[in-house]
Amino acid sequence: MIRRLDLLLVDDEAADAALFARALRRAAFNVALQTLSAGQQAINYLEAKAPYADRTRYPLPDVIVLDLKMPELNGFDFLAWRKASLLFLTIPVVVLSGSPDRNEIDRVFALGANKHIAKPADLDGWQAVVTDIYHFATAGTEFFHERTSH
Repeated sequence: MIRRLDLLLVDDEAADAALFARALRRAAFNVALQTLSAGQQAINYLEAKAPYADRTRYPLPDVIVLDLKMPELNGFDFLAWRKASLLFLTIPVVVLSGSPDRNEIDRVFALGANKHIAKPADLDGWQAVVTDIYHFATAGTEFFHERTSH
């Protein structure tokens, strides 16, 4: 049995979220995708605050994919909150950014992000991003690979 990967995407750009979801469906990975559009929603989700209290419907993610440029509580704010939280610090975060600014990239790593990926321009690019994230999230984890019973 191959375990499902629970992925939380946090991106306020509806078009980017739709392209990500479409690429994920095309890749046919065993992934359950939850999509949120704001950093504060992501904090509420992780803390199981209403309306995300039901862990059956809203499981803790195996990986978080985070946009940086969001209104109000942005990706940097979310990373700072996560870095201070022992409970959620172990959940890997992949930052998706449209900016190639080296200072911004250095800052996301200083705040505890595990990986940085530039946002792609087309569906093929999104396909590559989704594949990269899936392999990153499952690499070296026997938990995600097929097991046989003896």
